[in-house]
Amino acid sequence: MFAILTKTFNYLQSTGVLAAGIAFILAVWKAVLPIAQAHVKTAQEKSLLTAIEGLVARYAQVAALSKQDRFAAVLNDTLDFASDHGYTWAKSSLIKGLIESIYQDYKNAGKDVAPVITTPSSDVVKDEPEPVIPSTTDNSTADTSKPNSTDPVESDGASDIAKLEGEVDK
Repeated sequence: MFAILTKTFNYLQSTGVLAAGIAFILAVWKAVLPIAQAHVKTAQEKSLLTAIEGLVARYAQVAALSKQDRFAAVLNDTLDFASDHGYTWAKSSLIKGLIESIYQDYKNAGKDVAPVITTPSSDVVKDEPEPVIPSTTDNSTADTSKPNSTDPVESDGASDIAKLEGEVDK
């Protein structure tokens, strides 16, 4: 058996068929490899675009996030997706452009984008009037040097704002 394989190999080598076969295989490999790589990259691009479309659709419905937070969430999830799938060609700048383009297409297609809910931050204090406690003491010793105002409202706020704007302009 081994002798038959050796004779066959020697025959193919001496006639040049072996060299031609190897050259043919290398030529086909060099021609097919770029086509296969392009096909794989196209498939990767399609899957990345599909993932971005899904993420944009999902985060467009989250009203609790601002528009920048939505963009950042989609960017982070897309970068995670790309790194998980080994898409080394997907750089952050490319993905940012794709996200913006897909979001604009999403909006222009008339799909539902939840408006951003604005909630006051915790450092904003709600302005409530102070309760008026009636005095039970005698006011006969009260200071009468201040002129009494007949207007029960001290200020409507507009004059105060006008004064402040005047000071800022100076």
